[in-house]
Amino acid sequence: LCVNGCGFYGTPQWGNRCSKCWREHQIAEKRSQDYAKNKTLLSFDSFQERRKMTTESRTLTIKKIFRSPSMLTSTSVSPSEKPVRSRQLSPDSMAAREVLTDFLVTNLSAAVLQEVTRQVMYAVAKIHELRVTPDELSELVQSFYQYLLDKLNQNPYFVQEKCKVKVEDVVEEVEKYICICCYNNLFCASSDEEVADLSLQERIRSLNWVTAGFLETKLDFTRQTVRDLLDDAIAEMIDINIHRRSDEKLECLVRCSHKIFEALKESGAPTSADEFLPVLIYVLLKGNPPLIQSNVKFISRFALPSRIMSGESGYFFTNLSCALQFVQDMNYASLKMEQSEFEAYTSGDLVPPLNMMSCGCNQVCYLSLSIHVSSVGKFETLSNRIDEVERKLSLFVAFSCFFLLNKLLFFGGFFQEQYSVLIV
Repeated sequence: LCVNGCGFYGTPQWGNRCSKCWREHQIAEKRSQDYAKNKTLLSFDSFQERRKMTTESRTLTIKKIFRSPSMLTSTSVSPSEKPVRSRQLSPDSMAAREVLTDFLVTNLSAAVLQEVTRQVMYAVAKIHELRVTPDELSELVQSFYQYLLDKLNQNPYFVQEKCKVKVEDVVEEVEKYICICCYNNLFCASSDEEVADLSLQERIRSLNWVTAGFLETKLDFTRQTVRDLLDDAIAEMIDINIHRRSDEKLECLVRCSHKIFEALKESGAPTSADEFLPVLIYVLLKGNPPLIQSNVKFISRFALPSRIMSGESGYFFTNLSCALQFVQDMNYASLKMEQSEFEAYTSGDLVPPLNMMSCGCNQVCYLSLSIHVSSVGKFETLSNRIDEVERKLSLFVAFSCFFLLNKLLFFGGFFQEQYSVLIV
């Protein structure tokens, strides 16, 4: 939980703070420092944008960036301000726009729909235009979520009986749209982060020798169902990078976590947090999911706080953050082994001894052997049943022959006696 005692989940990457407390901590630090001239200050109330074409910097506020509907509908352009250039939408962005439009048209009045649409479109345009650091962009997007949430909460439409949705539902749809349309600007926006992700992949690759035994998990790899569930969990972890929306990435993580709990249950192990985290680390090491660190940062920066501060997705996201931190800090002491041995395994100078379940081919051989043993047992059972049927059939034939012979002898004696009487 958050070190500030707010009751929400905290992660190691945020100094064991939740996303809300982490942003407040960042704002407090920024206010106590003097920024260099080439940096841009962004906050909930105001931020500055430096333009390359001018020598003067201009202070912009959140209210000016996310303008009122009347200002956004104006067709005139101020001489001191460049018009927003229209961008050609990708197929994913067009599909997302249709989904958002259908939702707004179905659930909102015309006036509210117009207000939300204009502000969202302008916010998306600004995200494409701004050239700021990922953390500053995160602060901007989160400020917009809060700004839109506060503005809609003040709208009397949402307290009317005819209103079909909550304000939170509208903001969630807006978040989905922004994540898709601005994905290229929001995801892995810094080259340094891309380098860090590649470094983490190399790190995980060097730790591929770490098995479930080193992590002291209680998984029963002799059971095929357990291995299948772990494969499904790894697939879900890898699929996180496929999706653009933060909620879809979190859904993959939730499904992955459920598969892990099912594997623990099939193994007869306790389905507790103490057993879950080591298996999650194992899945992370074996799957080596692409750009996993950037995906975690994307979720923490641009997902709605409600998704990662509480609830099931928040709990699993916190565990994933802890698992990543453990992998980055993993050393010989973490695995309770000698330093020289750990370094030899990591560098590839020493290959860990194989056991029956340490590689895929051995698992296949073990499965084939199990199937063979099972088939032999079934064949022996079938053979015994056939012998039993043959024995019963032999007894039946012998009894039938004996019964038929007795009948023939009986009727033979009877006819002979009758024939003798007739002769007399």
